[in-house]
Amino acid sequence: LQSSSCGNPGVPPKGILYGTRFDVGDKIRYSCVTGYILDGHPQLTCIANSVNTASWDFPIPICRAEDACGGTMRGSSGIISSPNFPNEYHNNADCTWTIVAEPGDTISLIFTDFQMEEKYDYLEVEGSEPPTI
Repeated sequence: LQSSSCGNPGVPPKGILYGTRFDVGDKIRYSCVTGYILDGHPQLTCIANSVNTASWDFPIPICRAEDACGGTMRGSSGIISSPNFPNEYHNNADCTWTIVAEPGDTISLIFTDFQMEEKYDYLEVEGSEPPTI
């Protein structure tokens, strides 16, 4: 049975979906209501898979409060930033992010901009299993 539709992926809380067609080749876009920022890919494309099915090329993004500090990240990619980035965040910010992966998946952290205030800020990365580097 061959499917040429990805189906409506839905709208994240505080999100806005642009697009009403969900067939192979169709593109949809996401944005967030005022006071929230998009975390993930703003555009998704319905693609044909090798098993005669169709799926979206990226997971549905989420909308998080502009001053959010911490949360849970799921899906194949995402962006973590400090509150108020690229501007300074408030003193005593204590942000904890949890990255959830499927068994056997590899988590990669790529830093594109990283600055810390000496003697006050730190980054701690830990896992539930011994890391392989």
